Amino acid sequence: MNLQEKISWMESKKSKNMDLVDYQEIMDQYLPYHKKLKKIQVAGTNGKGSTCRWMALMLEELGYQVGVFTSPHLVVHNERIQINETMISDQDLEELFDQYQKVFIENSMTMFEMDLFLAIAYFLEQRVDYAIIEVGLGGRLDATTALDYEATVLTNVGLEHTEILGDTIEKIAQEKSGIFKPGVLAVCGEDKPKAQHVIEQNIRAKRAPFYYSYLPEYKKVGKKYWMNSMDGILVFDQPFYQMKNFILACDTLYHLGFRMRYNTFQGAIDRFIFPGRCMVLRKRPLLMVDGAHNLDGIHALVASLKNWQGDIYFSVLKEKDAKHMLDVLISLQGQIHLVNFSSDRLYPLETLGFEVLSMEEMEKRLQVTHQRALVCGSLYFVGEVLKWFNSK
Repeated sequence: MNLQEKISWMESKKSKNMDLVDYQEIMDQYLPYHKKLKKIQVAGTNGKGSTCRWMALMLEELGYQVGVFTSPHLVVHNERIQINETMISDQDLEELFDQYQKVFIENSMTMFEMDLFLAIAYFLEQRVDYAIIEVGLGGRLDATTALDYEATVLTNVGLEHTEILGDTIEKIAQEKSGIFKPGVLAVCGEDKPKAQHVIEQNIRAKRAPFYYSYLPEYKKVGKKYWMNSMDGILVFDQPFYQMKNFILACDTLYHLGFRMRYNTFQGAIDRFIFPGRCMVLRKRPLLMVDGAHNLDGIHALVASLKNWQGDIYFSVLKEKDAKHMLDVLISLQGQIHLVNFSSDRLYPLETLGFEVLSMEEMEKRLQVTHQRALVCGSLYFVGEVLKWFNSK
């Protein structure tokens, strides 16, 4: 098999993850130094990937080498494993896969379990100073929770994957706060009382040091936000929802004992780019993509855009609340088009009452249009658009 065939084989292995004790035993056997690797775990409904990126950037500004494990990828599988914003090379990925494929097969590991294993192996091999690990789904039973951490971070709790995690905020909060460990620092950005109640119950049971993260005072100047730091005014030029992720990352590092100054904060802000989130692909006419893949994400996107004049291309997976997501998107008053893309999990878009296009039809329109265009919804949909745009 060549590398792409090996990746395709991995991506075909999608099922329920193994018991966390079993996964930990495999890690202990084959990667015995994984416990010595300093790691931070990040869970939550929205903002996980961005919070990972913010923390990584600030640690990099401080001179550390930082590994980041996230999912899903947008264009290539290698994106899931990065060190200092550089994804693992094809050669390194293939060599590690070949080294451990027998382990994967013998233990019937899922794609996510394999990816996490490869990430830890790579971070150990490259001797990173810190590894930031994003939860795949939920938290309590996620493979990432089998590892040891310096800190566990919960961004927020919203209704997602209700068929797996539960159909209420309280049930989902129970699953996501399952990442907390006895005596391990926990930091949380959630502000809904119902979720907070469940989170605090879990924290008391684990007797972990716990802190909420709150936005500081800020002033909006034009399209930017000004925030006071101890030694200067930070100029934040990202969408508003990213401010919460930024502050959560700052608070986590502060409670871990890092003392950062103005240049660290502003350096991270100036360097921040998160592929697929409020990402401008073309300025004239404007083409923007955003992986707002659930109701909370769509609310955050609409709040950031406020006034939108142009087309909106939207697609979503079947387990998402597509009708309410569209109700929110309608408030932008742009013309909405639904788009079929290749996925066995695609929502039945024809039931939603809007024009449904094929990917090819959307691509043709985007090539000739003079209108502004927003592409949003599923991260997999955004990934397909990025592949098309990059291939032009």
